[in-house]
Amino acid sequence: MEINIPKLYKKYLELNIPQPFSPEQIHQRLTKTYYAQKVDLDRFSDLKEDMYAEFDKATGAYIFEDERGIQKLMQLNNNEDIDSDSVHAWVINSTQLGMSNLLTLEITIFYGMQPENMSIGNLEFEEYLIMLYLAGYIQFENDTCINEIRELYKKGYCLRYFGVQNDSGKFLYDPKYV
Repeated sequence: MEINIPKLYKKYLELNIPQPFSPEQIHQRLTKTYYAQKVDLDRFSDLKEDMYAEFDKATGAYIFEDERGIQKLMQLNNNEDIDSDSVHAWVINSTQLGMSNLLTLEITIFYGMQPENMSIGNLEFEEYLIMLYLAGYIQFENDTCINEIRELYKKGYCLRYFGVQNDSGKFLYDPKYV
């Protein structure tokens, strides 16, 4: 499976994807794509007790309760990683609740990349393009590759710089083989 980075880059240049996303752009993406609801931070006040949550830095919160949104959020998870009883939420600048590989990628996309790192030949940027592709920002008509790439991701093939790391040594993209 070969990922065509020049093709992704060309499409990326056409799309005007924010770098980084504004709070309003984040709100639009979460509510329109994943049917999230913005909720009061007090709903997650128990996170104040979690020293790793950095709740004091939180600026907002979204919860995902609509089944359509949850199904979308689970599209990059292996079936064994899906817990139907789990709460799915994101407390901005604090923590993610529930295991969603796609939400993890989305949050990274919202923060963007430094412009000086955004060039072909920089592995981190090339993987950023793949992340945009996995999350559905970059799309192609009659695309025959995206489902195969998503399946590989679900099976543990990962990105070096983004998303869940599993120490498997299996990567979606290795530029020395392209």
